[in-house]
Amino acid sequence: MARVPLPNPDDPGLDPHARALLESVADAQPEVGVLNVHRALANHPTAMEQLFTFLETVYFQNSLPTTRQRELPYLTSAVANNCFY
Repeated sequence: MARVPLPNPDDPGLDPHARALLESVADAQPEVGVLNVHRALANHPTAMEQLFTFLETVYFQNSLPTTRQRELPYLTSAVANNCFY
């Protein structure tokens, strides 16, 4: 059982800002949908929005130019740590 409440995107009492952020997550990755980490972050929509802005900056604006190159550090760390990717 989760210690942090996981808001349901379909809950009519959910903060509209949180609902909009969860919908944007679902629209961005329809094959994955809304993960529990996104739902946990929805407890504080302002922090969630700021985190997404930070991640977008780090991952897309200050990163390697191609998707394949961006995946390389993940694969390298998985191999180095003997983890399944």
